[in-house]
Amino acid sequence: LLTEQMPSKIGPTIVPITRYLKNIEPIAKKSFSCCGDSMFLEALHKSKRHQVIICGIEAHVCIYQTVMHLLEQSLQVQVVEDAVSSRTLTNKQIALARMDKAGAFITSTEMIITELLQTAEHPKFKKVLSLIK
Repeated sequence: LLTEQMPSKIGPTIVPITRYLKNIEPIAKKSFSCCGDSMFLEALHKSKRHQVIICGIEAHVCIYQTVMHLLEQSLQVQVVEDAVSSRTLTNKQIALARMDKAGAFITSTEMIITELLQTAEHPKFKKVLSLIK
């Protein structure tokens, strides 16, 4: 799922990211937490997922609030540390520490990718490897 915080005012997701998400329609939201948007919650429930991987910007605002709400719903949440940001390093560090303490798993891009692939024999391993090197 892809969300955008008020894209009409702040702007849409940038092309270097959307070029990898061609078949995903963004969900425009006004609440900081994705869980404050009914379209997001509906899409999440339809997916029947019990695990969520989070990346994005404003780790101390949107990411943090979304993670807290997902944990309240008893979902397993992994936050990709090197794929989230804040305007200041301090805000990012505080957000990651609070999410970790609340029960989210803090991971890295390479860790989550290899966890999903499980083996170097995966048919997409070579293609994905080029993205992380």
